[in-house]
Amino acid sequence: LVGRSWKKEELRLKSNSDLHKLWYILLKERNMLLTMETAYKDAYLAMPNEERIDKVADSMDNLEEVVRERNRAYYELECGVSGERDRYMRRDAFGRFFWYKTIEHAIPFHINSTYRKKLQFRYGCQMNEHVQDFLGKYREKLTYQQKYNELYQMREAAKVVRRFPDVDLEALVEKYPLVNPNRLMRWKKIR
Repeated sequence: LVGRSWKKEELRLKSNSDLHKLWYILLKERNMLLTMETAYKDAYLAMPNEERIDKVADSMDNLEEVVRERNRAYYELECGVSGERDRYMRRDAFGRFFWYKTIEHAIPFHINSTYRKKLQFRYGCQMNEHVQDFLGKYREKLTYQQKYNELYQMREAAKVVRRFPDVDLEALVEKYPLVNPNRLMRWKKIR
């Protein structure tokens, strides 16, 4: 039998050394499972209990979050800051916004010409007509994807309502968050 992943509440009770040991145990387990998965794929066989990889990944994510909570609490108590690197929005070469984390370099920025040249192409957005044209098409694509997801969820929710007319709408909205229940009940496809 396969157990469950570690919960955050359980990990919060452990000491730092226990968390450190557990991290390496989970790392070894993950590497072993990924090696097994590759071996089974090469042999064209189904891997038994393949959900173990997901459980190990969930445990590692929970452990990392608990350690991050502890670090944040320590730095806020000792220094008055969160201890994590500041992030801010920056445009890439195509004009899209993304979160940028600053990093400390060994050579100062004004002396480091190779890094400045690299940044010129990575973050040097002039917002000319080509970039604006790309951004317009990119926004159109994102809007199309959002509309497609909404209609897909509406169709799936309509199938449920057709099959079970007395369905609980709150549970339906929880399963399909993009669905507007009032619009769904007036929709022609559910009749």
